[in-house]
Amino acid sequence: MTPRRRPTLKDVAARAGVGTATVSRVLTGNGYTSQDARDRILAAAQELGYRPSALARGLKLQRTEALGLLVADITNPFYSFVAAGALQAASEAGHHLILCATSEDPKMESEYIDVLLESRVDGILAVPTGANLEQWERALEFGVQVVLVDRELEGLRVPSVTVDNRGGAFEGTRLLLGLGHRRIAILTGPRATTTGGERLAGYLDAHAGAGVPVDERLVRSGSFMREPAVAAARELLTESPRATAIFAANNVLGEVALAAINEAGLRIPDDISLLVFDDVAWTRQMTPAVTAIAQPMDRLGSVGVERLLDALGRRPGAGKATDEPTRLPVQVIVRDSCGPPPRD
Repeated sequence: MTPRRRPTLKDVAARAGVGTATVSRVLTGNGYTSQDARDRILAAAQELGYRPSALARGLKLQRTEALGLLVADITNPFYSFVAAGALQAASEAGHHLILCATSEDPKMESEYIDVLLESRVDGILAVPTGANLEQWERALEFGVQVVLVDRELEGLRVPSVTVDNRGGAFEGTRLLLGLGHRRIAILTGPRATTTGGERLAGYLDAHAGAGVPVDERLVRSGSFMREPAVAAARELLTESPRATAIFAANNVLGEVALAAINEAGLRIPDDISLLVFDDVAWTRQMTPAVTAIAQPMDRLGSVGVERLLDALGRRPGAGKATDEPTRLPVQVIVRDSCGPPPRD
């Protein structure tokens, strides 16, 4: 016999016709809720047989020493380093870290926000999908501190820790232009994300600064995930005249671009140059080694946790917490995958 699924706070909210934050306020006694909503929530909880976890019972603003970490893609080594940095910083501060991966799916992100709120984490460090603004605002209203890492979310006034995406993309693209490339393709993520939008902006800035027009057919923005990018990478290599260089805006897209180049029987850098935003193990180990824009991946995680602890008032001597963004520098690492464009 299949065990009955334990009802969740989200189930109670759906039955009562209210938000999860409202249910949390009623069940923890934290904050005002109308009597009508309170009656419906308590009735729904009784009908469903909902029982708050021992962690959540009776907690108002009590500390749990638990933090949530929401990353975009658990298969991307970049996020492994971010998580490792965050875990180390949290552990040193005596806090536990709950890791969730959204796969760039706003619906999954929404579900994990609910899970973390139900778990009564003290704060959340998140790589946002770019959606769910109202739900993030509700988390803040409920008293959960939020710090964004790697990306920002327009309209959400919270601390953030990012890198100089635009400057790094500008310098990398300028390197290719300086080698003589005039048909540089870019494979990037959604323009709505700060990583996708800013790296594309840096690419465009470099072209504008050099007085080189951009062929829009060589600009492919859609997803930072592997599968959706495969077709885009293949299509880039069918344009005529073909691109002489590809700028992949993260390491996963770099893998996809490399596979498409090999599939087309092209040689790096004799036939086409490759530049990748992210300096991960494979970029250094392959032959020829790949020119990369290196970012301090583990520091993104550790500094993110420090900013979160600052917001929670748990870093003695750290000074007053602010919403000012923290932007870490990047560095272009020149290797053998970039050379002059092939002669016609």
